[in-house]
Amino acid sequence: MAGIFPAALILGLALHAPVRAQAPPETETSASRDAEAQELLDRATAAVVAGELEQAQIALELLLTTYPESSLRDQVYFGLARIHRQRQNDADAVAQYQKLINEFPGSPLIEEARRELVEAYIGLGQYDGAILILELDRSSNPDPAAREALTDRIVEVLLRKKDRVQAVMELLKKEGGREEEKQAIENRVGELLEQSSQPDLEELVRRFPKGYPGDAALLRLADLRESAREYFEAERDLRRFLLIYPRHKAVSRARGRLAAIRQMYLSRRYLIGALLPLSGRLKPFGQQALNGIRLAVDSAPEEVPEKSVGIVIKDTESEATALQSGLEELARDYRVSAIIGPMLSRQVTAAAPRADAYRVPLLTPAASEEWAKPWKYVFRNSITNRQQAREIAAYAVTTLHLNRFCILYSEDGYGLEMMRVFSEEVVSRGGEIIGRASYDPQATDFGRPIKFLKEADLAKYGILGPPPQQKGEIREYRPGFDAVFMPGDYDQAGLIAAQLAFYEIQGVTLLGTSGWNSQDLFRIGGKYINGGIFVDGFFPGSSDPAVRSFVERYRNRYDEEPTLLAAQAFDTAALILKALQQGAVNGEAVRDYLGRIQNYSGVTGPISATPAGDLSKRLYVIQAKDGKFVQIN
Repeated sequence: MAGIFPAALILGLALHAPVRAQAPPETETSASRDAEAQELLDRATAAVVAGELEQAQIALELLLTTYPESSLRDQVYFGLARIHRQRQNDADAVAQYQKLINEFPGSPLIEEARRELVEAYIGLGQYDGAILILELDRSSNPDPAAREALTDRIVEVLLRKKDRVQAVMELLKKEGGREEEKQAIENRVGELLEQSSQPDLEELVRRFPKGYPGDAALLRLADLRESAREYFEAERDLRRFLLIYPRHKAVSRARGRLAAIRQMYLSRRYLIGALLPLSGRLKPFGQQALNGIRLAVDSAPEEVPEKSVGIVIKDTESEATALQSGLEELARDYRVSAIIGPMLSRQVTAAAPRADAYRVPLLTPAASEEWAKPWKYVFRNSITNRQQAREIAAYAVTTLHLNRFCILYSEDGYGLEMMRVFSEEVVSRGGEIIGRASYDPQATDFGRPIKFLKEADLAKYGILGPPPQQKGEIREYRPGFDAVFMPGDYDQAGLIAAQLAFYEIQGVTLLGTSGWNSQDLFRIGGKYINGGIFVDGFFPGSSDPAVRSFVERYRNRYDEEPTLLAAQAFDTAALILKALQQGAVNGEAVRDYLGRIQNYSGVTGPISATPAGDLSKRLYVIQAKDGKFVQIN
């Protein structure tokens, strides 16, 4: 019976009913019922004393069943809850405590029931339920010492819940009047900050942007970044600290750490620069690229034995001149062997002349538009719009033996480019374009352009069945073309697929580009997208051992799926490391090595250099099949 009914409770079960004032029984029958109920309660008490919990539970449940209106029910609920807790059945214990609290708000057992209900909630892992009770008790308690104790208990439950941010918030509510009390609170907050994760610290910095404990959280965040070798983020946090708290007692420490990070960079034998958008609207894409770069450089000791390699990162979105100033600093002050970035085609065009002037290779892992001038030190390791249109057209004509095509494209620069290149490639291979129709990029109704394609087809090869013989019949339409090219994103492709079927365009192959590569394609397109084929530069589901290793390592480190951008950045960094491994001692040597690359085995496929500076590769051809993507080339 250990811990179930301690002495006070046993006395409560045996003696509480007689002590409490009760209305006198109106009849001999009601007196008899009260006596019988008391006898069952006494029997349960005796069973508890003897350690016979099952017998005690039976007696208490019999009392409730037989005497549902008994005034002893609060004691019965309490006793049953205690038994359930001892038998590790917290869910039933919670139910009994709640009955007691709801039905007998004036019971002398209420206070103890609420305390034990908190423990039962904790036992179930229902921490929010426990915290709610503790907060209600704290708000209604006039005793400052009791409120302090309840706050400490709330903090304990929050830590069980692993919510350190809210735990810190609760500690800051404590009424620390004396200096030693304030110091104790600050020490406890400091302990929690030491135990906090990066996301927790970031949230505290957000909630306290210009004061305590935001300052301490920001310094601790820089510590964690530095320990994780995320030096760019550590530098950013330290500079932010110096900007917000210029008179803080830790200013000299922050400056010292910034100097140490810079010295660490300069002590590396080789440095790779990165120009990426790590703030603003493009931050998610910049972070994907940075993740890929870091994963590649993690293996630098293996790729470049006895040579020290580091990454120096500059944010291209922090200010209007960040791109040029960042490139200047990387090339002049850090003398990097190569620079990965920038992301956008127009940024590459802006940065290329300075890269040539400093003789430092600039490798973009993302730019997709063509540029006219072939710079000497600029390389592109990303798939272009033109490449995608050419590849899907070539696969459709050469491998699938399709000959007649329609094109449904968006009325913007991307759509026009894809339409033109696809058309040129199809015609050059002996195929035929039956019709082309455009739509507004924001459209969700594609009926007008679909009907236009249908009419264009009927004017050439489409077949319209005989007129209906009776009312309600539909004149059957059989398309005379083999495929529809739809170079939009997954949401547009899914909607178009369903609407094509609505307008009787069925039995044709749907073709697309990398914008299709999202599981949401199946959610939007349903069965109508099944069999659709598109191209992309990366396929996480590939059976290639190198791809599988990359995907596993990426998931383990970042707890998310690698994207095309992450894969292209990974290959870009790996190529630079390969150049260093082969003895490239400066930017010119790295450029020469990259210009000779042929069939390098990357996670985005075999990579070869072209005279124009593209690091070309074969694209993956992927089919949407039964709710999954399958590589078919």
